[in-house]
Amino acid sequence: IYKAVTALIAADVAVKAGKVVRINQEWLRTARARLAVSPVPALASGEKMALSFSSLAHLDAFWKTIALGLEEYERDGRIFFYNPHDFWAHIPGRKESEEAYYRHFAETKTHAFFTIGGATTADLELKRQYQNEYFQIDAREIPALGRNSHISILGDHVITVRMSKGFSSKIDALYDLNLPARELAPQLEALYQTPVRTRFVLEHNPLKAKKLIKTLSKNFYFWKPS
Repeated sequence: IYKAVTALIAADVAVKAGKVVRINQEWLRTARARLAVSPVPALASGEKMALSFSSLAHLDAFWKTIALGLEEYERDGRIFFYNPHDFWAHIPGRKESEEAYYRHFAETKTHAFFTIGGATTADLELKRQYQNEYFQIDAREIPALGRNSHISILGDHVITVRMSKGFSSKIDALYDLNLPARELAPQLEALYQTPVRTRFVLEHNPLKAKKLIKTLSKNFYFWKPS
């Protein structure tokens, strides 16, 4: 069983957090299959769960599993994200996954609003490349949110991924070189492959979600049907 589970994780069919193994929701969507059990933990208002990861690849896969699962029943038409820098999109091993995730907003007609906490060359390249009618991108630093927190708001749920300040400072330093994405990618990939301890926190917190949305929505255009 252990070998089978390990093979499934290696093939991105499953993701593992601590002793918990879940089906990778991103893989599930691609395969157009259905699960009998929701991939999202059932949290009452005010409850939260926290997990630790030492692999950024496993963290990313698990994050997408939870985020895509939340979209299934938190479809209020507005999803918000904040990343100090979206380095995930420049990692060769994760680039295809990121691009598929960005495309799915237009495919599902879901509006998403992404704030990147910087306006370096690579940040603005990403905005030009991926922004569309359904996926708006704003590039501005928000000091109150910190440089080591990656935040997602889906309905009343908030996902916060916290990385070490040392790792986040190295990411900032690379972006501050103001290199184009193609030159930055090899250095980001080398940093991405180093062991990094991260903390994943999912909470059902309507008040916190509302406050974060107010902070992040400043520069976005919200379409209203006539």
